[in-house]
Amino acid sequence: MLFLVMYVLVRGEFSNEKFSILFKDPILYIVLIFILYFLFMLIMNVLKAKVLLFNGDKIILKNRFGQRELDKSEILFVKFSRERKRFKEDKSHIRIVKLKLKDRKRMLRIRVSEFNNENELIGEFKNISRGLSKK
Repeated sequence: MLFLVMYVLVRGEFSNEKFSILFKDPILYIVLIFILYFLFMLIMNVLKAKVLLFNGDKIILKNRFGQRELDKSEILFVKFSRERKRFKEDKSHIRIVKLKLKDRKRMLRIRVSEFNNENELIGEFKNISRGLSKK
């Protein structure tokens, strides 16, 4: 957004105490497309409002439209995606956590980056995985 403002100020023209913007500039349109796309994605993430809660022996998956409760006894195993290298230490190295449930054929996929505290989620899922391997 800051780039767009600076670009308009640099490329715009002052004449007779009026400021005119050049609308035939393709860079202006490309920057506007990027801004609108990321604004749309931000609004979609706010509307989804995903929350993942760990309460004792239950996992609660909440979003704006409802919630689903999973007992830890329903989980057969936990699978983590391949680790990838990142430069930021506050982000986790694991992208997706897959849960195999008793009553479901396909694995439940949880994208960790969609939640606020990635490292805490990974730690909780690793604790669940350790608990399942001890049984």
